[in-house]
Amino acid sequence: AGQGRFLAEIRPAVALFLRFGGLDYDRDAAAGAKLDAYIQWIQNILARYESYVIQLTIGDKGSYLYAAFGAPIAHEDDAVRAVSAALELQELPAELDFIAEVQIGISQGRVRTGAYGGTMRRTYGVLGDHVNLAARLMQAAAPGQILVSQTARQATADTFTWQSLPALKVKGKAELVTVFSPVKAKQRRVIRLQASSYALPMVGREAELALIEQKLALVLQGQGQIIGITGEAGIGKTRLMAEAIRMADDRQLAGYASECESYGTNTSYLVWWPIWRALFDIDPSWEVADQVSALENQLQRIDPALVPRLPLLGAVLNLPIPDNDLTRSFDAKLRKTSLEALLVDCLRAHARTTPLLLVLEDCHWLDALSHDLLEVLGRAMADLPVLLMMAYRPPELERLQAPRVSEAAGWIF
Repeated sequence: AGQGRFLAEIRPAVALFLRFGGLDYDRDAAAGAKLDAYIQWIQNILARYESYVIQLTIGDKGSYLYAAFGAPIAHEDDAVRAVSAALELQELPAELDFIAEVQIGISQGRVRTGAYGGTMRRTYGVLGDHVNLAARLMQAAAPGQILVSQTARQATADTFTWQSLPALKVKGKAELVTVFSPVKAKQRRVIRLQASSYALPMVGREAELALIEQKLALVLQGQGQIIGITGEAGIGKTRLMAEAIRMADDRQLAGYASECESYGTNTSYLVWWPIWRALFDIDPSWEVADQVSALENQLQRIDPALVPRLPLLGAVLNLPIPDNDLTRSFDAKLRKTSLEALLVDCLRAHARTTPLLLVLEDCHWLDALSHDLLEVLGRAMADLPVLLMMAYRPPELERLQAPRVSEAAGWIF
């Protein structure tokens, strides 16, 4: 109706302010190019989390930028996205070593979003008390430090390890402000599943439970099965999954699980990292050399002929393993197919010793390579005692898609 300039809303969002130094705009002729390279690097990181730079300011009081999470696109985990991005923004690559004294402040709360400005220039903005607080926390942060407000800290659950800090007095606040500093993201390490215990029995899913029981019987006979649990958020997918895990545990299946992240759709094999670490019995807290050594021992036990392809596993374990003479010659297509074949061999070896349960949650957020691997394993496990269970929301939105294993043997949903 031509009245879009009046559209605005109050919505929850996360504000991230970042101040940086190291650029001499008066004396360095390359300062503009350096600034451009730095901002592009920041934008690439933010884009993975569907966040945007709202404003960049260069002035006498220093250079800083402001990014928003949850506006204009909202996610259920915007605080996790903001802190994850902040931790990445702390780790400058070697080509940006001219940037110094990075300080970051983060806060979450209700803000005003929409267009603002005058008749000659208007832009999208995110304004409010928590935006101001994030800016104040940025100013209070020491170089290399991230300060996070209590509201943002509470919204991240147990995704990170935290350092509690003394409360701060900041401009615009009468009371002291409780702040935290994230140390690192907790490793997504999965151990064998344990059956969840609920105080009340499950009701109303007798047909589904009977079908799952039939599929478990087929798995124990050496016929791989795939079960998909699909439904809107909050409809009870996790509860049904927990009951299926209990049934599998009663039948002594060794269970491993992981979940997709909404901001991980461009991170290769993200959902598989913890599962393959657990299957190879590798602790991500070990030194890299120890992890590689343990991995080599595992492949040696499975089949010594597999050892030369060990470097390929770095992608599915998120482990920096240098190429050897064999893998160095592989192009991208050959690396992918060889890795998938290697993982099929490893899955077969594990399934020979014990029936397996693999659980993938939130599969509507699968990245492309995880999707391909899921399809490969789904087709390869037809004659293996493996039950693959997936939970996902209906793929009605363009950005969501159902797992491509609908033609695999034993598929039900």
